[in-house]
Amino acid sequence: MAEPNATQPPMDARERARRVRRGAIALGLVAFAFYVAFILLSVSGVRG
Repeated sequence: MAEPNATQPPMDARERARRVRRGAIALGLVAFAFYVAFILLSVSGVRG
């Protein structure tokens, strides 16, 4: 088994960080959409 970060160039680490950031932003937007939808449903008085 290779040691982590022993053979990876810095460019690969930057690409991974960019991918993680994109994933975090996407999940944040999904959470925000649920938050706004919950507020709109509670304000509009929808009862289930």
